[in-house]
Amino acid sequence: MKPNTETRPLDYDVMVVGAGVSGMETAASMGDMGYRVLLVDKDASIGGRAILLSKVFPTLDCASCIVTPKMASVSHHPNVQIMTYSEVDSVVRNADGSFAVDLHKKASYVDFDACTGCGKCEEICTVTVPDQYNYNLVTRRVAHIPFPQAIPKKAVIDRRGEAPCTFTCPANVKASGYISLVRAGRYKEAFDLHLENAPLVGSLARACYAPCEGDCTRGDKEGTVHIRGIKRFLADHYYAEHPEPEYGPVENQLATRVAVVGSGPAGLSAAFYLAREGHQVTIFEAEEKPGGMLRTAIPPYRCPNDVVDRDIKNVTALGVEIKTGHRITDLSDLKQQGFNAILITTGASDENGLDVDGHDLDGVMGCMHFLHEVNIGAMPDVKDKTVMVIGGGNSAMDPARAAIRMGAKRVIINYRRGRQEMPAHEWEIEGAIEEGVELMLMSAPTKFTGKDGKLVGVECITMELGEPDESGRRRPVPIKGSEKVIPVDMAVLAIGLLPSTTDFPSEMKNGKGLLIADPQTRQTAYPDIFACGDCVTAPTMIINAIAQGRRAAFYMDRHLKNESMDVAFDGVMEKTNKAVVLEEAERFAKRQPVPQPVLSLEERRVSFECYEKVMTEEEARQEALRCMNCGECSQCMECVSVCAPNCIDFSQKPTPMSLNVGTVVMSTGFKILDPATKELLGYGRYPNVVSGPQMDRLLAPTRPFNAVLRPSDGKEPESIAILLCVGSRDQTVCNPLCCRIGCMYSIKQAQLAMGALPMADITIYTIDIRAFGKGYNEFYEQSIAMGVEYVKGKVARIEELPNGNLSVHYEDMLGEGGKQVREHDLVVLTVGFLPNTDAFALYKGGKLGSDDFGYVREIDPFSEPSRTNVEGLFAAGTTIGVMDIPDTVLHSGAAASQAAAYLERTRGQS
Repeated sequence: MKPNTETRPLDYDVMVVGAGVSGMETAASMGDMGYRVLLVDKDASIGGRAILLSKVFPTLDCASCIVTPKMASVSHHPNVQIMTYSEVDSVVRNADGSFAVDLHKKASYVDFDACTGCGKCEEICTVTVPDQYNYNLVTRRVAHIPFPQAIPKKAVIDRRGEAPCTFTCPANVKASGYISLVRAGRYKEAFDLHLENAPLVGSLARACYAPCEGDCTRGDKEGTVHIRGIKRFLADHYYAEHPEPEYGPVENQLATRVAVVGSGPAGLSAAFYLAREGHQVTIFEAEEKPGGMLRTAIPPYRCPNDVVDRDIKNVTALGVEIKTGHRITDLSDLKQQGFNAILITTGASDENGLDVDGHDLDGVMGCMHFLHEVNIGAMPDVKDKTVMVIGGGNSAMDPARAAIRMGAKRVIINYRRGRQEMPAHEWEIEGAIEEGVELMLMSAPTKFTGKDGKLVGVECITMELGEPDESGRRRPVPIKGSEKVIPVDMAVLAIGLLPSTTDFPSEMKNGKGLLIADPQTRQTAYPDIFACGDCVTAPTMIINAIAQGRRAAFYMDRHLKNESMDVAFDGVMEKTNKAVVLEEAERFAKRQPVPQPVLSLEERRVSFECYEKVMTEEEARQEALRCMNCGECSQCMECVSVCAPNCIDFSQKPTPMSLNVGTVVMSTGFKILDPATKELLGYGRYPNVVSGPQMDRLLAPTRPFNAVLRPSDGKEPESIAILLCVGSRDQTVCNPLCCRIGCMYSIKQAQLAMGALPMADITIYTIDIRAFGKGYNEFYEQSIAMGVEYVKGKVARIEELPNGNLSVHYEDMLGEGGKQVREHDLVVLTVGFLPNTDAFALYKGGKLGSDDFGYVREIDPFSEPSRTNVEGLFAAGTTIGVMDIPDTVLHSGAAASQAAAYLERTRGQS
């Protein structure tokens, strides 16, 4: 970002960065002076950390009672514009003394103008995350209002990216969404969510190769979540309760007519989404029954026909008509019948042959023909015979495993490369071997031998791997003289499929016979004709075809409505960084995968019953608990269903802005030291070791629990230890400063704890007590009179006892002396504070000066408070060093005065 060299009008007189106590005080003061103020905060509410306090010392006044009125007055100030959930990206000083500012409003996925703050989205949200407003003591919902006193009281939805399962799915099926709904017991809602991206839920639950599971983050820990198994449960559960769809044709029917050629996954998917938009859709299918390869190419042990039939009802319930036994050979006929648009989804069921002697013998057939016969009930006779399946892909596994179930004496998969090079999924290969299929690797057929026109054997030659071919795999090379004949009764060729496009003009196809269609819109060279699925891409997975059908439907709908086609299809975010999720998961409990129920090997070998059994409700919900909510929001869409103002907007993107302001006040505050850096004190390992800020939340009127309870078991603590100076005056964590307020806020907590827990013993371990402010020493003396025990001594380590209590090992410097040990049931670590370095990163116009401890440096704290080395840029409150609330208010007033003086000087110069 470069400074402006030309004078431009000011959007605001002053921008205040950070809306804690100092930011609000500075903004209100400058607003009172008549200046136009922009108050920016990266959080969803103003108030900073002060609003999260229990009470303030030494008066023990309610922190909310003090801070909330200030929040309200600032938010309603006529000269102050609040911009929450926004981040400043850069600040540069211009030549005329003003400042060029780049910032962006973060995507909250909620229209703040429409949101009423009713909280219904939070009530129904299915995903929880640690609640930063309670310092992670409890969880909150991903859709949430920050806290009860939030200003503005608007909901925000946390999204840090697309969950890997959703991102990897070609159809972007929201797996984490329906898993979260299953976890919550909302099975109908889970099914409905799946329909939004893919209507053939039952078939996918059985026959999808589940690329989502391959990218599951939990797979890097105990094992992937069985996403397809959970889907199987929700599909079967829904279909058992709803043998017929609950819906019918949409109300707003359009006059436009669409012809879909082919009733496979792509055609059914496209018809579903087109009918949802009100178009009149007719599917033309050459076979006697609809379903395409779902019905004719997938054996029933994987996907039974009754499941395909029920999936198809999801489509026909919308009014889609399916005409079977109708082979379309002339697209112009459809145009003459009055169809406004045509979608070709004829798939890729034609087969590659093997051009060797004997390929036309009775007993040599393609895998699609073999599986077609199996699925229509005209099973080839292989009982007690030897079957050889030639090929190493997934299309070879189905006929091989089907032949086992049909009673074949011996089933061989013949593949010209090695096991490692086989393109079939490993679990498919393992399943086939387990059921009795033999692998004949590094072998290829050279001749089919027959007798009386029937196959009796296959001559094979041994292969070796040579140089890589165009695919990158090493090319198989025959070894001369290694031929041998294998007695075989049936040979099934699974060596590749070809697009089923012979009925269409050559100008619509490329050299491989694939239809040519725009990769974005699936529109062909003929504007009213679209094409998608395997006839365009070559054979892929079912879910790919379904995804393409939905994409084609989206653009066909726009075409038929004369809307622009130059729009993006799916607003998919970038994939969540799995490393971040795994790092967070260190605190998660280990959850082993729920064993997936399957038929016994003996049952599988003799039955076409679906070999994967369905999980019980308890198993499905238990497995759903293993989801790590990688993207935070699962996109279950429940919040959308209950939002009366209709203000949820998942298409929101960050909104960049560029402003010109007269002056800038940094009030970015401080950071709290992570007590986990003091490893011997057990924070993060022992649940009953908490930080000072966490203890403040436990004591606050808006506490996360109904009483002051220790986190591990909800017990009221009877003996509380408070350790002072954890990470303060400590060179081991590079923080040599006293935090200044730790002593007082610990004494405050001790007094509040005694009020909430009259029978509890409170012990403060300290080196010294610093009571430098007005009334501070009296506050200290008051705590002694109340019965707080002070132990002068340094704590060395804390250990957890079997009962959850904690043993504190310390050096007693005044009492008995030497090393001592005491038992407590709750330990509070009074942590130190660190400088917030955000201010240095924001200023891009040079180097913003820092002091020896990393805080923003004031030029002269006595005569020029808040003034930095950058003329016109000021620092307020704890940005320049830790201070209590009265000092913060005082310093913020000085910052406002300095900023006002600067504005008047620059105005006088212009």
